[in-house]
Amino acid sequence: MSEVKNIHVCLVTISLGTGGAQRVVAAHSKMFAALGYKVTTVVLRDPIDYAYAGELLHLGGKNPDPKPSLNPDGPDDYIDRPPSSTWQRLWRLYRFIEDNKPDVIIDHRARTSILKEWVYQKFIYRNTRVIYVCHSAHTPIYLTNKPGLFGRITQSSEHVGVSRFITQDLMPRYGLLNNNYIPNFVAPQWLDANSGVAQIQSPYLLWYGRLDDSVKDISFLLESFAESKIMDQGFTLVILGSGPDGQKLQQKAKAMKIQSSVRFLTFDPSPQALIKGAKCVCLTSHYEGFPMALLEALSLGTPVISLDILSGPNELIKDGVNGLLVGERNSRIFAQAIDNLCLDQAFYKKVKANARLSVEAYSPPAVYQQWKDLIDHE
Repeated sequence: MSEVKNIHVCLVTISLGTGGAQRVVAAHSKMFAALGYKVTTVVLRDPIDYAYAGELLHLGGKNPDPKPSLNPDGPDDYIDRPPSSTWQRLWRLYRFIEDNKPDVIIDHRARTSILKEWVYQKFIYRNTRVIYVCHSAHTPIYLTNKPGLFGRITQSSEHVGVSRFITQDLMPRYGLLNNNYIPNFVAPQWLDANSGVAQIQSPYLLWYGRLDDSVKDISFLLESFAESKIMDQGFTLVILGSGPDGQKLQQKAKAMKIQSSVRFLTFDPSPQALIKGAKCVCLTSHYEGFPMALLEALSLGTPVISLDILSGPNELIKDGVNGLLVGERNSRIFAQAIDNLCLDQAFYKKVKANARLSVEAYSPPAVYQQWKDLIDHE
């Protein structure tokens, strides 16, 4: 790629921990640094679990001590002394933008309040080029509680959707016409760190992410696993993650009398060995954007099973080729999909062989170029 101008890119996100969208932001910081841009990542609160590149401006909560492992390409560069109140944090972000004048702000935050977004657009971000990234097909999370009004107040900004559905169907519905489709990708550094062996003896299915059952519907996966035949074949269901519903889900597994076949593991920012060792990765959310769990699993050669939800799974999964898409939220049908994938050895061998090749279109070089073209185009 050609050498870029000295452009300052400012990424704004809630945090750099626990979720797939946050992992994407960390990967973007490394992408823009690799492309030659100056990068500042602004986080509103803890945690900071994922490795990033460039400077970090921490706006709220307790600022963690610098950890060299989070920034392996250079020293951790914190801009600290975070204030506590919401308005102090917003004021500090405003002053940072005024003083440093980044060329472009790429906003990855969840955006739920139209009033707050009006403050961001008219006061904090004023006179600065802004690109809003939408990571979910669930409108209230990224397009606020009044998406039509959000479309009007941000009509002078640019928008990026991480799936074709978000970009081509959802955004135009609310007047977001200045939009671009740029999918997520798996960072080269993440793929390079896939060494090691998962310390689980039995064959296992894997689910990983934030333990928020209202969104991720892990209860449905527990029910499907209980109805499958593979539990009697010695399989384990591994649930990896942290979140508000961890205890509730463990209690549910106990009430279903399957606790001996379900293993709960706490959040791990580097789960590559566990993903690679799994028979398959499952996704049962009510909605997504462009689910990193599926992309990461396929990139490591692990087949996937997912409900065919909005949005993302049907863009990543070719049913019967690199995994299985289940069209109905029915635990019996999902259980049959689990059995078909895990117990039919010839079929499993085929989908596993196709997994890694099926996501070559989402390789870093292709996605890097799309972002570079967008940033350099004024």
